[in-house]
Formats: sequence, C-alpha cells, structure tokens
Amino acid sequence: MKLTRRDRIALLTPLALLLLAGLVGPALIGLVATVTTYSPFGTKVEFAGLHNYLTVLQDPQFLPSFRNIVVFTLVAVPLELLIGFGLAYVLREPIAGRPVWRVLLLLPWLISPIANGVMWHFLFGSATGIADFVGAWFGQSEVASPIGDLRLALPATIAVEVWRIAPFVTFLLLPSLSSVPAERWEEASLAGASTANRILRIAVPAVRPVLLTIAMLLIGLSLGTFDTVLILTGGGPGTATLTPALYSYAQAFQINDWPAGAAAGWLIAAGVLAVGAVYLRLARRGVEE
Repeated sequence: MKLTRRDRIALLTPLALLLLAGLVGPALIGLVATVTTYSPFGTKVEFAGLHNYLTVLQDPQFLPSFRNIVVFTLVAVPLELLIGFGLAYVLREPIAGRPVWRVLLLLPWLISPIANGVMWHFLFGSATGIADFVGAWFGQSEVASPIGDLRLALPATIAVEVWRIAPFVTFLLLPSLSSVPAERWEEASLAGASTANRILRIAVPAVRPVLLTIAMLLIGLSLGTFDTVLILTGGGPGTATLTPALYSYAQAFQINDWPAGAAAGWLIAAGVLAVGAVYLRLARRGVEE
C-alpha cells in the first residue's frame, strides 16, 4: 500500500517535533549563545559577534586540548581499526564457541563510558591499581599511577579508549568478512598466498566500504571524547588529557561562562561536520567509480 502525502506527514510529524525539541532547539540556542553574552543566570543579552570564539581560541588551555584531541584521534582511531580488523579476521572462521566470543568482545563497548572510566580509574589507582600490583612482582612497590603522570596520562587514556572501541569495530566488520565465499580463501591457499597477501587481496576489499564508514564514525566520536576522560582523569594532570569537549564543559558548568562553552562546543561540531563532509565526498566518489 502506497502512503499518501498526508499519511507521511502524520507519521513524520512526531519525529520532527522530537528532533526539534531535543536536538535542533538546544543546538540553535547554543549557536545564539556563541555570538551573544547569553547566560541562563543573566538578565541582559548583548550581541558579541566573534568575540567568544576569539576568547576560546586565545585561551592558553584550549590549544593543549586541541593538540591532545589531534594526538588522541591520530593514534586511537588507527589502532581501533587495526585491532578490530585483526579480531574480525580471526573470528571469521568457524571456531568453538564463536557466538560466546562475539558476546564477550562486545562487553567493553556495552559498558557505559562513565562506568568504563570509573573501572579504569580504580585499576590505575596508585595504591591498589594494576600497575602497583604488577610492579610488586618485580620488587617495585608503590608504582605511580600512569594517569597521574604527565607523560603517560594521555597514552593511558588512549589505551582505555582503544580497549573499549576496538571490539565494536570487530562486531561491525565481522559480517562482511564472514560473507566472503570460502572458495576464495581456498583458492588463495592453494596458490600459496601468504597471510598478508590474503588480507590485502581478499579481506580488505571485502570490508573497504564499511571500513571507510567506521573510520569516519570513529573520528567523529573521537573529536567529541568526553565521558570516559572526565571520570578517568578529569582532563589532568594539568592539561595532559584535556579535550575540547572537557574544556567546553568546564567553561559552561564550572566557570559559568556559557558563551565560551557554547563556542567551544560549536568548534567541535564544526570539526565533526568537516569529517562528515569528507565522508560524503569519499562515499560519492566510490559510488561513481
């Protein structure tokens, strides 16, 4: 049965209202705040132009947060894709308990980012954490927590995020790899192809479209990294793990500088939109080819 225009409007109107109330409305209010002096606690609103954006970009704390998120993205996303792909490649073949392995792999991703941060904050604790426990095996007592070290805090945060996201990548790639006909793997084996050759000639082409989509998704999520880092390190020590999302949160809710917080948030949104634009361009190019 073909839906009439009136039917489509009736079906889509509730969804449009929900999006308007829960997404579009708050986003527009935030956008207005970036060019004004708006504050929930203020009684007067004045036009500020680009002042709030300039304030954010000139803030000594914002540059470290920008640098951190660039490093975070450039390291975490490739590792998540590489580890996720490797696990999917191993699990593509029928093995004993494969459904159980799939469920176990999803557990890190199913844990909420807040709970994930709490768990790893406890594990990295200096007195009772895993680093101190392992150090005791080698006669090193009271090993310092990596999340309290200026040099190790960001790598530790990246490691936690990779641990959480890589299994999700495996879950997304596994159907594509599992759908490759067994004859292709057998032909490659009979031809004496090495493992690397089979990966490059069979596995990668099979997952290339979905791999691009996953990569763009991970980059967008990485740019907005917030929950886990907030609980794990709070952006510290100093600004070692500060991200633009944490900076935006601190400006809006800790300093009560809503315009600056909103401006930082929209700078993050601009980065995510840029990633989306690149993805659409690459996807369109792939369809044309």
